[in-house]
Amino acid sequence: MQLLYFVLAGVVFGLANVIPGVSGGTMAVVFGIYERLLSVLSDPLHNIKKEWKFLVTFAIGLAIGILAFGKLMNWALVNYPAQSAMFFIGVILGSIPMLFKSSFLPGGKGTKLVINPANVIAFIAGFAIMIPMIVAGNTDEAKEAAKATATVANVNIGNILLMLLYGVIASSTMIIPGISGSFVMLLLGVYGTLIASVANLFPFTAATLDAVLVLLPFGIGVVIGLVYCSKLIKFLLAKFPVPTYAAIFGFVLGSIGCVFPGFGKIDLVGVIAAIAGILVLWGCERLAPGEAK
Repeated sequence: MQLLYFVLAGVVFGLANVIPGVSGGTMAVVFGIYERLLSVLSDPLHNIKKEWKFLVTFAIGLAIGILAFGKLMNWALVNYPAQSAMFFIGVILGSIPMLFKSSFLPGGKGTKLVINPANVIAFIAGFAIMIPMIVAGNTDEAKEAAKATATVANVNIGNILLMLLYGVIASSTMIIPGISGSFVMLLLGVYGTLIASVANLFPFTAATLDAVLVLLPFGIGVVIGLVYCSKLIKFLLAKFPVPTYAAIFGFVLGSIGCVFPGFGKIDLVGVIAAIAGILVLWGCERLAPGEAK
């Protein structure tokens, strides 16, 4: 059951990282594996042996989420964009009680509500940082770019090095809850190229080599960014746990604005999808192994 849970968490994390506006870091938080993931990523050489079961099962889920369910999610986003967004909003809403406890009830159940300048300011700052992302993501240009497809072309040394840099930027943002790494790639104008590269991996054609030359340096950059960004976040959680979780709470709550489809697009199916997202998250919390909570 424990290993199956980590596969499921990997699937959702992978899906979140290919959808602009949805944060993979948020999904790691709501599934209760965020600190464990940070611990492994911040010092992989020492933690791989200890956490190999977690890493392998999570990686399997991640691959399934990106390569297999990614196509299904792409179909859902194209045909039912508002309902798909509402499902993810439901998942985020389902995590609010857990995040609230970590931010304002750090002593656990039965303790007094802790409201002080540190966690209040951290929460407001986290939420405020999301506002420019919400504004940028709700422009017509951004919405059209998210739907656009691209071809992989002009693969050269300069572009390979650029993809390495993009990988560092993407992973540094994807590990921060509330901030969507894929949305940052969208703003940088490289999202369509990455999606096209993933699509060109299978079946094997003449375009597969170009796709590999794009994704390989990007993947190396992702690893570099994950290691160093996770070290910073792990340090903050160790030294300032309550304010850091309060900031994460602000990030996650603000991320709803990045995903929200608009009041005019919400229908009964969307409401049901949101409720389903909440129930899925709560169900996953009940299935979560002790060390994942």
